[in-house]
Amino acid sequence: MGKFMHDNPMLSCSEVNRHHYSLAAVAVGLGLGVAGLCKALYSGLSIPWVSPRNLFSGSGRAYYVGGLRNLGNNCFLNVILQALASCDGFISFLDNLLATDGLLPEEKAVRMPLLLALSSLLEDLIIVRDERTVLNPHGVMHALSLYVGHFNLTRQQDASEAFLHLLISLRDEFAHCYVPHRSSLADITLSDSKVYKQREGNLPECKRWKQNLFGPFDGTVGSILSCRNCSSVLSLDFENFHCLPLSPVLNANGDITSGCSLVDCLKYFTVVEHLDNYRCDRCWHIIAAKYLSLRSEVDEEKVSKLQSCVDYGTCSCRDMFPLESLPCSSSSRATKQLIISQCPKILCIHFLRASVGLDGEPIKHQGHISFPLLLNLSPFTGGASSAGPLAMNAQRDGQQALHLYRQLNMQANADVSSSSSSPPQLSRSKLYGLAAVVEHYGKCGGGHYAVYRRVASNPDPDDPGKPVAGLGKRWFYISDGYVSEVPEEDVLRAEATLLFYERL
Repeated sequence: MGKFMHDNPMLSCSEVNRHHYSLAAVAVGLGLGVAGLCKALYSGLSIPWVSPRNLFSGSGRAYYVGGLRNLGNNCFLNVILQALASCDGFISFLDNLLATDGLLPEEKAVRMPLLLALSSLLEDLIIVRDERTVLNPHGVMHALSLYVGHFNLTRQQDASEAFLHLLISLRDEFAHCYVPHRSSLADITLSDSKVYKQREGNLPECKRWKQNLFGPFDGTVGSILSCRNCSSVLSLDFENFHCLPLSPVLNANGDITSGCSLVDCLKYFTVVEHLDNYRCDRCWHIIAAKYLSLRSEVDEEKVSKLQSCVDYGTCSCRDMFPLESLPCSSSSRATKQLIISQCPKILCIHFLRASVGLDGEPIKHQGHISFPLLLNLSPFTGGASSAGPLAMNAQRDGQQALHLYRQLNMQANADVSSSSSSPPQLSRSKLYGLAAVVEHYGKCGGGHYAVYRRVASNPDPDDPGKPVAGLGKRWFYISDGYVSEVPEEDVLRAEATLLFYERL
């Protein structure tokens, strides 16, 4: 009930008016729902919002984080704000941006409205309270509207688009604070620009500007095209991403395969693609040089030119003789593979559940895609030689490291490295802990968004020097203003559309 009531456009007033018999169906449904709820309470079944599991063990008190008010179908933005509040690295990133030198508070209010509003709201969202609190996202929405006037923030939108718009708007706002209001590059270099300003220790501000301009969600995907005949890399292209789009593994009927996992989707994303009859310029040079070397009258100059050429595809070597004069084919076999060449500090994954059916109508691929609490990204960051066997062992490596992840949750202030029960060392730079899960209910273009978010402990408001008793890293289910503490099992059962992982 709690998940269905918020923002659900599937039953509209016009539909009820058009079909009078629907009123009776609604009445019967509500009656059965109330009866079922009473029976569940009477029989002692677990109801999420009244279950004793909402009390943190050993504390005897219920705790909550702030919910967010729905100001008109803005659940898609509310879940993004809640997810960002779970990412410690992003909050630190905002703090660093606000520490910009040379701007007075009133100047920041004018030049950094989105940054100030977002930082203030996230600071409120990370506080754990002993009473229900619903916060207002109006300040963030108003500041964001200054940058995305074409993106209606009070109409049902896609959460992944809202996430990208928010990050790009933050970058634009921050960049404008570093660029003087001049028109030419000469004026910028001669002016007192922050990019060229020297800070303490003779450290250029430009270095800090670059560090802040590329935020914690920035990663890079590399595309490697290789020739299987001559083992040369034909091309190497890179593309930045804020959110990694992954397609679910579908069966013959177009449904998500039973047992599909995040690791399966990553394997599918980085799978080696084989290309036949590919024209490799390096192979052509090798064949052409060999052909000329075997002729009765060897042209040493041409052979030397072919063997020393490195400007494949743009050289004039083919002009030396017609291609048809070669007695053998120059077609090759090639492979193409995507890899995550630069791992972000915070990894956002978007499952592409929406597609278009044969009738041209949008459809949503329903089904559970399993995901781990701890993700080892290293099998998907190398070339073809490492993607095979390592990807097969990705799940095993994740299980080995899961013990360490739970230790970090239960003993956040302990020295885990000194524990004799720690698992074998893994590359921590590519290990990620789950921070938030965004779930969508309903069909494409409608429905409702909710989020599961991880929450760390914070000081007891009655005694700031003492942590809240029994409160470690916990999970909350949040649907706009509704908040409920839930176990890990509920989180891992979610039909995720967005996943947020933070690098350990």
